[in-house]
Amino acid sequence: MNYYIYGYTDKGPYRLNNEDAMLINRVTVTKGGYASVCIAPFLTAVCDGVGGEKAGELASQICASTLGAVRFDSTTDLDKCIRSVHNKILRTGVSGDETVNMQTTLCMLAVEEDGAAVCVNVGDSRMYRYVGGTIRQISSDQTYGRFLYEKGEIASMDELPPEMRKAIVSSVGSVLQEPVIEHIRFISPFGEQEDDTVLICSDGLSDFIIKDELEIAMKISSMTFSEKLEALCQLAIRNGSTDNISIIGIKPWETPEQYEALTGSPLTNKRNEDAVRAQRECLEYQERYENLKLEELAENSLKMLFDDLDSFRSK
Repeated sequence: MNYYIYGYTDKGPYRLNNEDAMLINRVTVTKGGYASVCIAPFLTAVCDGVGGEKAGELASQICASTLGAVRFDSTTDLDKCIRSVHNKILRTGVSGDETVNMQTTLCMLAVEEDGAAVCVNVGDSRMYRYVGGTIRQISSDQTYGRFLYEKGEIASMDELPPEMRKAIVSSVGSVLQEPVIEHIRFISPFGEQEDDTVLICSDGLSDFIIKDELEIAMKISSMTFSEKLEALCQLAIRNGSTDNISIIGIKPWETPEQYEALTGSPLTNKRNEDAVRAQRECLEYQERYENLKLEELAENSLKMLFDDLDSFRSK
């Protein structure tokens, strides 16, 4: 299975800086659009610098670039990786008054080498899955309003003023607490159905786009994949977004015809080279994994032999 990933980010009409950062196939993107083709295993993510805190753009870029350097596969301890990012942001933050307590959200898709997909989330950036013509939210917003609602202390989030309702209770880099890392494993295989698509976005988009609008955009056959995502960003701005806006779309594909339908252009030699290189990296991983298992088997066999010899000598 191949995966086409397109991400687009914009500072929006009101912010001076873009505090969002996207991770796409190991590349950190902070401006405009970026497309890539890859195969599993891979990570892709949206990181949104926490508003109201200093140096959010630095925190989000550290998070994206550090995770981009991870050699990810199904054996990787992602919680350990994220805690390492958290500590790195903390250490960087205490180095100056302009960076202290900088924080970022993290919403990440991890696709393992067998194609199994997991949503990994900290904060209030969102992941959606569009399949069978219907979109649903995969991640949970780690916000004060949702926290009180789930505890039964409020009957509706409308009881809270907007600033309290949207205040996040978990982030990467906070000096107050460790990040609460949420894992949601996909129930059905990613890419099993033809329209299966994952969207990851910052709250600058999700707060101003309803699910019906996301579904309508995904169903438009006259637009390429990238055009749909960029149109959603423009729609969020038209709907009143005052924040930075970022969205990543991930779409599995297998045939050149499917790739051309996604991008509006034929599969070029460059894209073929990308897929071949990704396949080679995957095979190299499998070889390393099998060699590691053989080494472990040999070590265990040798240990059993030594144990038997010791037992024999003691008799």
